[in-house]
Amino acid sequence: MAANILETIDRLKSELDAHRPLPPDVVGRVSQKLRLEWNYHSNAVEGNSLTLGETRSLILHGITAHGKPMRDHLDIQGHDDAVKAVEEAVENEEALNEVFIRNLHRVLLREPYEMDARAPDGRIVKRPISIGSYKTAPNNVLTTTGEVHYFTAPELVKPEMTDLLDWYHEAESKGEHPIVLAAVFHYRFVAIHPFDDGNGRMARLLMNLILIRHGYTVAMIRAEDRGLYIDILERGQRTGRSPVAGDLREFIEFVASCCESSLRLHLRAARGESIDEPGDTQREIDLFRKSLGEPPGE
Repeated sequence: MAANILETIDRLKSELDAHRPLPPDVVGRVSQKLRLEWNYHSNAVEGNSLTLGETRSLILHGITAHGKPMRDHLDIQGHDDAVKAVEEAVENEEALNEVFIRNLHRVLLREPYEMDARAPDGRIVKRPISIGSYKTAPNNVLTTTGEVHYFTAPELVKPEMTDLLDWYHEAESKGEHPIVLAAVFHYRFVAIHPFDDGNGRMARLLMNLILIRHGYTVAMIRAEDRGLYIDILERGQRTGRSPVAGDLREFIEFVASCCESSLRLHLRAARGESIDEPGDTQREIDLFRKSLGEPPGE
């Protein structure tokens, strides 16, 4: 892995730390922007149909989007509650363990539900989704190459989650860089896929919990980078003998670049500069057009 990306991250963090404590209004503006975008992008990566504007209206004003599935609204609200739970966990210095992870999953998904799944004989059936408990049935997926990717078998989830958390606490105690800790935790969590649903959102929540806990800003994986994000994950898993033994370098660099963007946003706010990013307005227009099924930019 190129060390210069981590050096850049640490330099930016040092610059931001020099401005701390930030004025309350600055903290409020940046926190709200990142909270709204975190909720929107993490759900959009999973196929949620609400636009950024609809996400903002739902979270800030409780306004639902006409014609959009209720499940999409519930997913946004559950994710927002989970973001708040992550922030509270950091503030209260809660331990990162299996109990916390299962409780966070319960907050994220809110209530049990059913979703479509393909049976071994090809039929589409309804699969019940449990909350706060590990999966009891396989949840393998079809990758972009057309192959089936096999996640951890249900009976092995508990020992592999224990191993993941043991690795994390040991690596943290040895002073491993927080970007590496967060990215590898995300990567291994997705490889296990411990729950019936919500694994991607959980991986990103826990990755950002680790970053925030160590004084870094969130790594925002944007909806427009979904293809690259999935491709890097799949490519890493294909190059190793197992998901854990895969090539992590590219994914760590990807997470670092996402964290760098948020750090630069914080720095602009700390200097009294605008935190509206170039292209924000056009991006929202394009997302609106996309929701209508129209080509962007028209």
